[in-house]
Amino acid sequence: MTFDDLIKTFKVQPDLNREFWTSDNKLNPNIRQALLRIAKEFYDSIELENKPKIKDIVFTGSLANFNYSEYSDIDLHLLFDFGKDKELLSQFFLLAKSKWNDKHDITVKGYDVEVYAEDEKSPHVSTGLYSVMKDKWIKEPQKETPVFDELDVKTKVNYFVGMVKQLFQQYQQGKLDGLDIKIEKLRDKLSKFRQSGLQMGGEFSTENIAFKLLRRAGYMDKLATLQNTVVDKQLSVTERN
Repeated sequence: MTFDDLIKTFKVQPDLNREFWTSDNKLNPNIRQALLRIAKEFYDSIELENKPKIKDIVFTGSLANFNYSEYSDIDLHLLFDFGKDKELLSQFFLLAKSKWNDKHDITVKGYDVEVYAEDEKSPHVSTGLYSVMKDKWIKEPQKETPVFDELDVKTKVNYFVGMVKQLFQQYQQGKLDGLDIKIEKLRDKLSKFRQSGLQMGGEFSTENIAFKLLRRAGYMDKLATLQNTVVDKQLSVTERN
């Protein structure tokens, strides 16, 4: 599927996804229990003394909204009070989140689950926020027609596609020295690129749409797979005595 085709998947649905939401727009009880179990597994996996308690577990993203599609995933946010150690804990939980999501391939109703861990005071730009812990809407979504600059989105997408291709070319040439670090930097850059767009322009910002297009086209998975392959090769011994 081309990027032009993928852009067409950003559209408003007439109703919330009824696999997740009841007729009165409450979270399906079975889905809620599944998300609570996933959140607990993630929390239990965190190896940290005196780790902060979970303040809330929030379901957000397009599946908590009217702009879901076959490419949607489940954004599950665990909220904490990081207090005075906000910077340190933010970095720790960011690494823990990345390791968890790379290690696990969890789906609910066929949709991938992405777990996040962040300070409860972090801004949330999504128009749909549902507290899984309290079983109620924090912010109930409203139908909003996506409006974004397609040309600007394609320009950003092509820029990052070029960067990904350069990394694959370096791998194919056998230049593995420092390649895993370059891949990690690009993945981090893409994450910050998306986050800045969400904070400045919301769900339909150029940055967020571009990021989603890259993910829907499989580039995020390709980067993760390439990084794992490079690390495995760097750790392997090819010569025999």
